[in-house]
Amino acid sequence: MGGDRGHPTDPQEKTRDRSLPDGLRMRRYEAADNDQVWALHWEGVLNTTREYPKVDPKYDADLTRLEEVYLGQGCNFWVVEAPDGLVGMAAISRVDATAGRLRRMRVTEAWRRKGVAKALLDEAIGFCRACGYGRLVLDTTEHQTAAQRMYEDAGFVKLDQRSLGPFIIFDYALKLD
Repeated sequence: MGGDRGHPTDPQEKTRDRSLPDGLRMRRYEAADNDQVWALHWEGVLNTTREYPKVDPKYDADLTRLEEVYLGQGCNFWVVEAPDGLVGMAAISRVDATAGRLRRMRVTEAWRRKGVAKALLDEAIGFCRACGYGRLVLDTTEHQTAAQRMYEDAGFVKLDQRSLGPFIIFDYALKLD
C-alpha cells in the first residue's frame, strides 16, 4: 500500500485500513479504475434517485475529467477495492484555501452498512485537516437518509436545503479547526 493513499502528511501510514472490513484496501484512484468508478457512480445514482439522469448531464462532468478535477493540489480521489473489484469511492475537491468539498461518495450495495463509507469519510476528513482546511462541505439528496445520518454522526451540520430539478438537496458543513 505505502504512498498510494495520497495523504499529504503521512503517505506511509498503513493503520487506517484497519477500519475497513477484512479483504478491502483503500488507495488513490488510478486511470485503470475509470470504468469501475462509473459503474459505482451509476449504481449509487439509480439506487437512490432514478430521476437523476433527466436532470442535466453537466452534473457528471467532473467524472469525465476525474484526474484533472480530483488529483491536483488539495484534492484527492480514493477507491476501496475488494479482490473482485471496486466497492467504494469518495473524492475531495478544493473549494478555496480554507475549505474542501466531499464529492462522489459511493459504496456498492453489497458493501453498504459495513463501515466502508465511514472509512472513506474518516480518510477524507483527515486529508482535509492535513491540507489545512478549516471546513469540509458536502451535499446529499433527501433520498440518502443513511448518508445524512452518517454525516450528522460525524459532526456535520445541515446548513440549508435547495431544489435541483425534482430533488431536495441538503447542504452540510463540518468545522475542522
